[in-house]
Amino acid sequence: MTDLYQCAVYKPTGSDALVNSRRQEIYFIYWNHALYAAVDTYLVDTTWVSRLTWKNDTDAMQTFTHTYTTDFRVTKGDEVNKGYSVAQAFERISVTIEGQTKAFKPTGNSTIAMTLNVLPRSCLVFYQKRYRFKESMSFILDAWNRDWNVSVSEGCDLARKHCEVEIMSDDFATLTAELDGTRTGTMDVKTVHRTQGPNITKRREECPEQCRKQLGEIRVK
Repeated sequence: MTDLYQCAVYKPTGSDALVNSRRQEIYFIYWNHALYAAVDTYLVDTTWVSRLTWKNDTDAMQTFTHTYTTDFRVTKGDEVNKGYSVAQAFERISVTIEGQTKAFKPTGNSTIAMTLNVLPRSCLVFYQKRYRFKESMSFILDAWNRDWNVSVSEGCDLARKHCEVEIMSDDFATLTAELDGTRTGTMDVKTVHRTQGPNITKRREECPEQCRKQLGEIRVK
């Protein structure tokens, strides 16, 4: 098992790790048609972000309270939220790193208070872990009694959209020295299989008006 307290940044072994693959509902019109996003979620890296350094130069233990804040941000492709809530989707996603599973609930901001003890003649560095993800998606139209991939206008390539997410989690570490920021560590991340999609495609201009309008709001190319 890899020691995840040596480097500031860790990346999945090999490449970005596919940690979730799902069909995400965008809208559903009963007895008519529906639009879904076929979303693949990849873990890009984790970073230990230094939040506090406390040096105790006395011969007595020092105790103090430190607060830190969790945060969820879509840093690129925020228009995806016009199709579905990215934050709510991540509340159903977990990652398993080096055999330890991490879930992200809730994804809203919250402030956490910690009581920390610093031994005499020592130093304490407080770190908070940031997770970085990317989501790649195509689109599936459920219409005319079957599922269809949606292509770009006047072409056969699938219509696609990408977004990037950063989560400042509640994970923390208290260390006696700073982590190595000069190199990148690797970590074993459990991956999943990609969800199978339809085997037939419909061009975007042939899709229902509501579908074309929704893809436009999400800024799908």
